[in-house]
Amino acid sequence: MHTDEMRELIRLYGDYLTRLSYVYVKNWTIAEDIVQDVFIKYFQSQQFKGQSSIKTYLAKMTIHKSCDHLRSIKNRLRILESFWKQKQQTLPSSEQETFKKLEQRSIAKAVLELPIKYREAIVLFYYEEMTSLEIATLLNISENTVKTRLRRGRDLLKISLSELQLGGDLYE
Repeated sequence: MHTDEMRELIRLYGDYLTRLSYVYVKNWTIAEDIVQDVFIKYFQSQQFKGQSSIKTYLAKMTIHKSCDHLRSIKNRLRILESFWKQKQQTLPSSEQETFKKLEQRSIAKAVLELPIKYREAIVLFYYEEMTSLEIATLLNISENTVKTRLRRGRDLLKISLSELQLGGDLYE
């Protein structure tokens, strides 16, 4: 593969794959590292057979690599450490700025706290604007399973956001 082709693939799909990985690992730096590893493996192995689009193939590689990271012991220790650091820090923002961003943060936090199978369906559908059929193909599950996960994910978000008094306007 030529250098120009590599650059073009990274330009086309790099940001998308980083956002996709972030949905799983919840850390931009780690997501960027995972995507870098995905591209390296893709360029070295050349196992793509053209049975799907290159975007779908790279997305599947990213999802698998992100899930592998989540299973690692090193990651579990890092998550625990960052949790304690966050508990010890106070946010240095003004009250006005805090109220301004509260709703966005609460929604994003609620989405990221969903179980992974609902989180990925919600993010791919609403943020990446993929159809349920595209999501089914990407995740190698049935379209009905995707629809069920979307419905259950929305239900969990309603509950979570209504506890914060933010959910009422989202779904009406």
